[in-house]
Amino acid sequence: MSVNGSLVDGDKAAVSVFDHGFLYGDAVYETLRTYGGRPFLLAEHFSRLSEAAGTLGIPVPWDLAALRHEIDRALESAGGGGEWLVRIILTRGVGALSPDPASCREPTRIIIVNPHRENPAELYRTGVDIAISTRRRDPAIASIKTGNLIHQVLGARDATAQGVSEVIFLNADGDLSDGTRSNLCLVRGDQVLTPSENSGIVRGITRAMVMEVARSIDIAVVEGRFGPEVIADCQEAFLTSTTRGIMPVTRIDGRPVGDGNVGPVTERLNDAYRAAVRQRIEAGKQP
Repeated sequence: MSVNGSLVDGDKAAVSVFDHGFLYGDAVYETLRTYGGRPFLLAEHFSRLSEAAGTLGIPVPWDLAALRHEIDRALESAGGGGEWLVRIILTRGVGALSPDPASCREPTRIIIVNPHRENPAELYRTGVDIAISTRRRDPAIASIKTGNLIHQVLGARDATAQGVSEVIFLNADGDLSDGTRSNLCLVRGDQVLTPSENSGIVRGITRAMVMEVARSIDIAVVEGRFGPEVIADCQEAFLTSTTRGIMPVTRIDGRPVGDGNVGPVTERLNDAYRAAVRQRIEAGKQP
């Protein structure tokens, strides 16, 4: 991994206890994965990181080329083959024991690389169970991937307690939002429904690519505000995320979605998404 440009083993990495990312969660982050050992959709992740940092007023110390170089160094240092998860963290930096950001001189930059283990192939054939959370998202800050992740921590704990793969939050109005680490899509008829940005979601990079792929194969995508009651009218559901790609969902709150099997729209879209990933890699479109 890399801390402020210095390569270090993960068990020896350290940041100051006065770092505002540690003290106040005053930080932003992105998680991406590699294909063929190369960071995938890095430009899109960098754009979202820069936007989030700009919202909080944290200066971004890289341009895209410099970030790519730092990630490449961290990956090379990690050694070995296979695929990797890359976590990019940018904190406000070291400062006074006060939430005032003026005491922080420069941001702390961290690149963590961990081996990526693919999800079991069986899950893509059978789908996963999810549940609707009783916890509510705050749309005003939900789209910013900050270091304040206690909501996601509690949601993940709820998912474990309920024995499901994911919980989907509602927003303050009771509409569907997103999960602890994924976006939700539903299939009603020949349309894919997905909560819109004003539903309090994180604007998923994979979600955006999946919507692009769907439209390219003439599957209509409808973004909007949807209450949980819409699930009863849907025949299929799936999650999108960096680590899962398109993950079929076959049960929500213990009840089957449609006939309880992975549906044809999800399968068709998953095939098209995987083909699009391969095409991007082979075309060398990743920066």
